[in-house]
Amino acid sequence: MKNDLTCGVVRDLLPNYIDGLLCVESRQAVDRHLADCSACAAALAAMRAQEPSAEEQTREVDYLKRVKLRNNRKIIAAVVCTAVVLVTALLAKLFLIGAPLQPQSVAITETAVVEDTLHLSLMSVGSGNAFHGWHVETENGIASIYARDVLVSPLYSSGDADLEISLEGVQEVWLGGVSGRLLWQDGVVISPLALELMEARAPYCGDPAASARIAEILRLPDRLGSYTFSLQTDKHPYEVTLEFGEQPTGEQLSLVTCYNLLTLALVDNLESSLFKRPAYGDLSMIVNVGMELDGVNDMVLPALVEEYNAANGADWEPKASIKDYTRSPADLQRLLMVLDSFYGPGLFTRGG
Repeated sequence: MKNDLTCGVVRDLLPNYIDGLLCVESRQAVDRHLADCSACAAALAAMRAQEPSAEEQTREVDYLKRVKLRNNRKIIAAVVCTAVVLVTALLAKLFLIGAPLQPQSVAITETAVVEDTLHLSLMSVGSGNAFHGWHVETENGIASIYARDVLVSPLYSSGDADLEISLEGVQEVWLGGVSGRLLWQDGVVISPLALELMEARAPYCGDPAASARIAEILRLPDRLGSYTFSLQTDKHPYEVTLEFGEQPTGEQLSLVTCYNLLTLALVDNLESSLFKRPAYGDLSMIVNVGMELDGVNDMVLPALVEEYNAANGADWEPKASIKDYTRSPADLQRLLMVLDSFYGPGLFTRGG
């Protein structure tokens, strides 16, 4: 059979010839050419001499496998190290560094002022929380108490703290800074009740939710049983009324009286507050007990303050109007203390 392949074509086909990639017909044609052409046969021999041996190929494959294995190990180690760093940072955040104390996470269990020093006992609201790094910063007459809140661990296991804050040159003491919770102002410890009532102040008695909110803060629905609530805003005097369906107890009457006084103080345009109750011995008769703003300012308030001063050795001056007691938390706290002293210990000055 005629060999029609030129040397140039054969040289181009030799790499595929060596790798066994030629078809049968092409391979036979190359074989015939190589049998007759010593130059191309020599080129084939040289190309085959340059190929790595089977052993060398095996060593190269093994090397590549080792490189790949090392790279995989490095990747795994990097992932594990990253995970360890992240977990360590999280644990440090939770158990060591913590977060700034939030006032709502702390309960005030005891307060006292002794010789210009405010003594505080605090307790964590959550059993799994502890505090550390307590410190006080004072600036422009305002003392701010700060701490870090962490999870309980052997490092920090206590959610309680006893603090002493010097009141020299201080007008206010705050827990967590001025955006937190006010604890002391102008000579008196401020209760959570006073702060809640300050937030419930309203400019207009025509809003039933405002007066109802005051009743909720004082827990009237739980403490008074059945009663109805109404407002009169069609004419002066603007008025709020509580009406009992049954004869209230003496403590309930004291509570309602205090509610009426506080509502007069906290609702700006309210001019009268009263409650209705069945008469003693005759439930068919209704007794109206009313409080007009002028009468409260001229007679009731001075009498209450005088009674408080006598019982507590104080020298407070009654304000011109009961509404003046909502100018600051300290003023409202003093009003609560006066009412608590006259109408029953513990009636309003709940702590915490």
